Amino acid sequence: MVRFVHAADFQIGKPYNWANDRAQKTLQERREQAIERVGEVAEEKNADFIVVAGDFFDANTIEDDVITRACRRLSSVDVPVYILPGNHDFAAGPACVYERSTFERHQPDHVTILDTETPQVVADGEAVLLPAPIRRRNELGDPTSHFDSDLGYEEAPKAVRIGVAHGGVVDFEGGEASSRIDPGRVEAAELDYLALGDWHGKKQIRDRVWYCGTPEPDSFKQNDPGYVLHVEIEESGADPAVEPVETAQTRWLRKEVDIRQEEDLVAFRDWFEDLADPLNALVRLELRGRLGLEAISSLEDLLDDLENTVLHLRRRGDGVRPKASPDEIDAIATDGYVRTAVERLKAEAEDGEESAEEALQLLYQLKRE
Repeated sequence: MVRFVHAADFQIGKPYNWANDRAQKTLQERREQAIERVGEVAEEKNADFIVVAGDFFDANTIEDDVITRACRRLSSVDVPVYILPGNHDFAAGPACVYERSTFERHQPDHVTILDTETPQVVADGEAVLLPAPIRRRNELGDPTSHFDSDLGYEEAPKAVRIGVAHGGVVDFEGGEASSRIDPGRVEAAELDYLALGDWHGKKQIRDRVWYCGTPEPDSFKQNDPGYVLHVEIEESGADPAVEPVETAQTRWLRKEVDIRQEEDLVAFRDWFEDLADPLNALVRLELRGRLGLEAISSLEDLLDDLENTVLHLRRRGDGVRPKASPDEIDAIATDGYVRTAVERLKAEAEDGEESAEEALQLLYQLKRE
């Protein structure tokens, strides 16, 4: 039986330049803390080792203090850790973060960098890792093209065969990955499991092919981030048992709110008051609708409280606009065409046509402008 934790895309040192000082510091610290959280998962699951399928660091140019802290946290992990360079921390000779003197000086003995295509026998010979390290930021072709059924066989003929690679097998949201991995490689190379990184959400590609995603969410994409995978394989040729384990500390929430009456505002306030662990929540809020001036003032107070409470608030959408009163609507109906339009729209609005009410408000706004 081989047990291991499949992780990827820690991206330690990610800058989060768009965030304010409080959010930036917290988000960076959460990514570093993910090292220990993944180590705790390995201990709880009695794993033989951890394999990181690329992008442990965010860049080869990160500061020395980030490298030092990461190595200190790695020192607290009780099982061997195998790290594959990805497209952020690609293996590029002396410029690579793993070749820098700071990393070499602080690298724990139980941490191995998979920076060559040489098979790595692990777990006392029970498993063999077949690495596909990335050598440039925009890798071309399939980094697993060297995988075949003979690779690693001589070193460990009866071992569980685990491929480790970083790149895309699908069209990612926001663009395509530069390197494209053929998931059929798992059969061609007789792999028992192919551990993938690069896609920041948990995703099964085939029975033996998985993305674990990033252990700490870093965007508002709803693609199942914040996990590592605990994998058990009984023996060579056996089907892997894959268990997602949640590791996220922050929550990235998308909230769309249409506010057109007092009840909508109350419901939005209730949502905020019921928000679990708001100090570790980031909210992408899309607001739309119309309210009276007094209610608009209450909404702004609520938004101020939300922004001062959550880790980060990102506002999107048109926002909630002031709603003209019936008397204000009547006041613009001063000439023939406008009066005719107002009277017709008022009649339709009274019949329940929401679009007519919206048209009245738009007409008022245009007339005032």
